[in-house]
Amino acid sequence: MGKQLEWDKERPDHQSSAAGYIKMELNKSWTAYLHRNVRTGQSWTETRKGFATAEKARRWIELEAED
Repeated sequence: MGKQLEWDKERPDHQSSAAGYIKMELNKSWTAYLHRNVRTGQSWTETRKGFATAEKARRWIELEAED
């Protein structure tokens, strides 16, 4: 496993890192936004919805960012 990301937690409903960010939706679930291929100049953001906790959403970004 690689180095864990540092997360900016200034607001309880939104957290960000170098690899992406997560936010709480109105239904209290979390959505993760993962930044892909940012070094190539052909980047996009991958979204995954429905995480029950912020920790699960952060962990998904951390695992995917290792690839």
